[in-house]
Amino acid sequence: MAGAIIENMSTKKLVIVGVILILFQAFSFMVGGLIAPSPTTAVHYLATKCVDTVKTHHKGSKWFMPWGPDQCSKIRDFDEAMAKRIEANNIVFAVHIPLPNREMSPWFQFMLVILQFDIAFKMQNQIGE
Repeated sequence: MAGAIIENMSTKKLVIVGVILILFQAFSFMVGGLIAPSPTTAVHYLATKCVDTVKTHHKGSKWFMPWGPDQCSKIRDFDEAMAKRIEANNIVFAVHIPLPNREMSPWFQFMLVILQFDIAFKMQNQIGE
């Protein structure tokens, strides 16, 4: 009697065990496909243009919060920055992740970020030799 249990089973019992295993496998796939979080999800964030008025961009000691009680001073577009004489070195793009009233899953493993910049260009800015 040193053989496998499967040798001693009748055909009817073997079919019942096989059907139970196939149903369990189908149930597992359904749980994974319907209940588990999706492995990759694209969430679009729009960066806020904050202005560094205190010139702390070299010290690295200040956080620029786009929303909340301690918000940064913001500009809407680059035309507003040009009208206020704000230089490009004083503009900080700030994104707060996750968005308000949302939370990140504890299963969160990595973050892939694609940055798409809105760049203002003027023809009268000539590049020196």
